[in-house]
Amino acid sequence: MSPKRVLQELADQHLLDEQQRVVIQSVEDQKLFSVHWELRSLLYAGILLFTTGTGWLIYKYIDQIGHNLLILALAVVCAACFAFAIRFKGPLTTAHSPSRSPFGDYALLLGCLLFLTLEGYLQYQYNLFGTRYGLVTFLPAILFLTLAYLFDHRGVLAMGLTALISWIGVTVRPLEFYFRGNLRDLTVLLSAIVLSLVLMAGALVLDRQRIKRHFTLTTLTFAGNLLLVALVAGLFNFKEQDLLFAVALAVACVAFDWYARKEHSFLFLLMSTFYGYIGVTYLVFHYLHLRDEATYLYWIITGIGITAYLSKSRNV
Repeated sequence: MSPKRVLQELADQHLLDEQQRVVIQSVEDQKLFSVHWELRSLLYAGILLFTTGTGWLIYKYIDQIGHNLLILALAVVCAACFAFAIRFKGPLTTAHSPSRSPFGDYALLLGCLLFLTLEGYLQYQYNLFGTRYGLVTFLPAILFLTLAYLFDHRGVLAMGLTALISWIGVTVRPLEFYFRGNLRDLTVLLSAIVLSLVLMAGALVLDRQRIKRHFTLTTLTFAGNLLLVALVAGLFNFKEQDLLFAVALAVACVAFDWYARKEHSFLFLLMSTFYGYIGVTYLVFHYLHLRDEATYLYWIITGIGITAYLSKSRNV
């Protein structure tokens, strides 16, 4: 309902007199409209289009432009972005420290994306890292995580966590990472579980020490999803240890449910419910062998139950 209609209804109910209604309506009509998020979305879209266009330019006109010239141009623009971000960097502190320029965060993000383009191009054209594929993702992971904390940028933090998670798969079994699902390998699976636990423990320790506490949600979301996906993958792919993975999944879901209620976060409640439901459903169909009627009844009852549970817990 529009503010004008609300004010009119209040006036009709004699809760406001005409003069009060006119004054409030005048203030409402002159109120400024924020386009903050619209502009941020346009800037992020511009960065994405720019980096996409850069990749397309390299692919399309590499023979005409020349490798060395492209590498030099990418390096110069990347360095310029980092220089701009450093120029307007906020003070180094454990609390929130935004850039002193409205464009500082975007310059840093663009510089990181161009760095990935430059690194990938050097590996493709000159085989810079040889067969050490892990370095291709490990170096950006370390760089981006460092920059995230130095420049207080959650977007770069997400990129660093993504690169770090990718590094686990590439380092253990590079070919299977590219040509098969990497979580079918028990070594990769256990590495993912260990990494997720280390990331979550680190995030909670930093949060307790009040160091970049606004990063905690991002790190726990990435690491939590990695842990739950790995446990579900273990449940599906390793029949001999499925009960062990089922117990671990149950413990993880209960822990996330407890944390969600403690921090009043519906996101972690949704994560625990979603992955827990997948695990329970797998066990039910794997061990009980339900008939058609029981199958339909299961989906109906559990669907209603999950909907009611989430609706009741939406204000945790």
